[in-house]
Amino acid sequence: MFHSLDDASGHEDADDTYAEIMSAIAATERRELERCNERNRSTVAPPTPPATPPTNDAALDHKFDKLLSEVHGLRDQIGDRIETLNRRLTQTNRLFLANQDYGQRSNRAGDLLLIGVPTPFEGDGLRDCFVRISRRLGYTESEIPIVHIRRLDLGGSPAADVPKPTRYSAAVLDNLTRTARVGKMRTSLASTGLTDSSSTGQPAAVHVQFVFRNARNEFYRRYQEGGRAGTGLSLQELGYDGKEQQAHGGLRVFVSENLTRGNVNLKAEAMRLKREGKIKSVFTVNGQIYVKRTIDHRPELVTSSVDLLLLDETKMKANK
Repeated sequence: MFHSLDDASGHEDADDTYAEIMSAIAATERRELERCNERNRSTVAPPTPPATPPTNDAALDHKFDKLLSEVHGLRDQIGDRIETLNRRLTQTNRLFLANQDYGQRSNRAGDLLLIGVPTPFEGDGLRDCFVRISRRLGYTESEIPIVHIRRLDLGGSPAADVPKPTRYSAAVLDNLTRTARVGKMRTSLASTGLTDSSSTGQPAAVHVQFVFRNARNEFYRRYQEGGRAGTGLSLQELGYDGKEQQAHGGLRVFVSENLTRGNVNLKAEAMRLKREGKIKSVFTVNGQIYVKRTIDHRPELVTSSVDLLLLDETKMKANK
């Protein structure tokens, strides 16, 4: 640019050329100055720091809380599953027990038991006792049901294919009347095997199997409607002479359904409630236990101890 200025010094536009050169220098210096200022600002002013990430402790706490929530959710789901399985298992168990009880009751649908028949009555003596009971219940000679009768085995032979003897306590018998003679009757029952004692010499129950189920139902109906379900039949009522009456004085013969073991226990519990005055009566129909709260109440079927617990208001209040 200076060479150009020298060449143009002799001409009239030398001033204009000089002005252009100075303007170019000034523009160059301004750009250089702005570049230096920009560099200085970049050096002095620190860059804006990025958002600081969460510390390691905070991240671990967050992950732990999330994991804990998932574990609690799984625990609740497993608890619900277990509760559902328990309900289904309980229902299945109840259905199984109900079906099992139904099968056992069906097998005994044509059976009755004579409780309290003296030990000397065996063979023809047992059949004669049944005939006398039938006559006392209003049967004529031609109407007496055809039955197979035997005393239940005492269990002396372990290999015998015969049911074990059935022993009924006074609490199990049908609605025993609470009279002044109860003490005497208990003594007589204890001496003839009607208690739960396992001492020898006690007579087992007499098993009566009817050929026709309707005949069995009619026989038991007459026994109940005759008012004998609570008091039984004495030997005198059955027409035995003074010798038998003297040998077994005070002994009474009861007719009972051949209950399953579970229903025997239920009836014993129900009879306990009856003695305590919490229910009015207990009776059996087709091998099942029924109770009446009062005379005016309808009969209620009892299938488990829970049903008896609902009848016992004192226990219900204690459990609240």
